[in-house]
Amino acid sequence: MKFELFKTLYTEALEYGEDKEMYIAERGWQEWMQNYPPTETLEVIWSLAKGTVKENREKYNLSRAAFSRRNNIPTRTLENWDSGVNSPQDYVKMLIDYTLVEE
Repeated sequence: MKFELFKTLYTEALEYGEDKEMYIAERGWQEWMQNYPPTETLEVIWSLAKGTVKENREKYNLSRAAFSRRNNIPTRTLENWDSGVNSPQDYVKMLIDYTLVEE
């Protein structure tokens, strides 16, 4: 999936409240859907957009060390994100989440 499409769908997911079903239903048919299963793709993007880095990392069964190496993020930074000491900027989280989709 190209990043521009991911970014659009991800941003739309963030704009919705907690109503995942409405987010999926309101997408309607779009041309990209001929290449990807629409419901599954939208559910994945929704869950990534709504989840924390820690939740998303754990969903994909990545240890902190593996995730750190994979994304070139210092382990200490991940520890701080996981514990809530601080969090990544929105665009950084989106880029990290994109790497999970493109795995």
